[in-house]
Amino acid sequence: MDIRSAGKTDIGLIRKINEDSYLIAADLGLYVIADGMGGHKAGDVASCMIVETMEDYWRKVKGGQPPPFLEPIEKDISDLAKHLVNSILLSNIMVHEAQKKPQYHKMGSTVAALILEEDSIWAANVGDSRIYLFHQGRLVQVSEEHSLETEQKALGIIVSDSAAGSRIKNILTRAIGLEKSVNVFITPIRPEVGDIVLMCSDGLTNYMSESGITAVIDDFSISLERKNDILIDQAKRGGGRDNISVILLEVLEGGKWNKFKKKLNL
Repeated sequence: MDIRSAGKTDIGLIRKINEDSYLIAADLGLYVIADGMGGHKAGDVASCMIVETMEDYWRKVKGGQPPPFLEPIEKDISDLAKHLVNSILLSNIMVHEAQKKPQYHKMGSTVAALILEEDSIWAANVGDSRIYLFHQGRLVQVSEEHSLETEQKALGIIVSDSAAGSRIKNILTRAIGLEKSVNVFITPIRPEVGDIVLMCSDGLTNYMSESGITAVIDDFSISLERKNDILIDQAKRGGGRDNISVILLEVLEGGKWNKFKKKLNL
């Protein structure tokens, strides 16, 4: 699968530091966004640790010396996908252990990560940094939301746009580093040529609607880099009270599955 990618991060209009970190490692097929937890100590340290730990992990994998699995992974997924989960589990351990230092007490982060495998992309996340697939004019969220608001909506306790929802919007039910272990959500994406995958911190989705995001991504007259600029600018116009990070990946050429479909005229 041939991929074009572009990423950008911005401090926003209010925050004094940027607690987001992102990684584009095209040679590894690895893409990561980590959003250090706002209001906690050293969120920027936590997000940076995640990015550095995952890149180091995957360089060992690609070098033929994969780290051992930290715990059994029972999910019915490929070995590469299991390594994606394992690299996030290792990041969790690293951040959790770092909290033994007083200056890092209670620091944490979200993570959203992609790894390419032949004609598929494995998407994994912990927290509320999102991953979307843009396919045939539709923007579909493929990541899982680990926030109190989302879980209470699923149970019917609160409704969208309610005052209660606004109060608990940024309370996470899962995050990297807060506990010794963490449950990682993972799912496959099988994109087609022309599809775009969007990764972002909540600094984008809290201040820009999905319809607004769709309108920008759907304009194929502008480059991925320019789309990132526009998305960040629009989020800042919408309030910009948080750091904003965006990665876009465009599928230029399909893998075996897309070639098979083309042969059969599917």
